[in-house]
Parts: sequence; C-alpha cells; structure tokens
Amino acid sequence: MFIKKHASTVLHVYWTGVLRIASCNSCCKRWYFTFNGAECSGPLTIDGLVYIGSGKSQDLHRVDNIEGHCSNIHKGKVRVGFWVGNCPGYGSVDAYTGWNSVSRIFIEEVPKPQS
Repeated sequence: MFIKKHASTVLHVYWTGVLRIASCNSCCKRWYFTFNGAECSGPLTIDGLVYIGSGKSQDLHRVDNIEGHCSNIHKGKVRVGFWVGNCPGYGSVDAYTGWNSVSRIFIEEVPKPQS
C-alpha cells in the first residue's frame, strides 16, 4: 500500500529483477503494473514482455527493468500490484519472476511532467 499525498502528482514506478519464459516456440509473457486493481490509462500502461521465437530447448533468465509514470491516480491509499499475464494473441506458457536474485519495486510520487 502506498499513500499518495497530493491529487496533482503522478506515480513513478520501477521494477527490476529476473524475468523468464521457457520451453516454447513463438511464445510471449507480459509483466505489468496495476493501481487499485486496474492498469494505468494515463498516459499509457506500464509493462514489459519477453518473447521467444524459437526456444523449445531454452530456459533463459534475463535481468530486466519495467518503469513508467501513471497520472490518473487519486490522492490517498493506492494498492500497487505487479503481475504477469499472457501477451495478446499468445497462449499460456511457463513464466517465472525473480529467480535466484533480489527483485525490487520502487514507488515514488513526483510532479507532473512539463508540457
């Protein structure tokens, strides 16, 4: 739970850690942030993905960063979530987050960007 102090600010979120999909061909998984159960819509979703074109015998683990700003969040308590799901148009595949390392989520309240 994050307490947002001002209505006029935005949340800057950042995740770093290991992402992995394995044993599949033409497969994709998507990691994304939610705010109070919904993805950010202002300005855009905050997400990242891993795709393998030909990897039936692969088990790749990659350190990655997913970062962005969300501007349509009210003042007060904000439940920030980090999820993994299927990429649009792709089925379920084996995904793993945070293998053999530390994952970190940073949440920061910052002023809106200048126009």
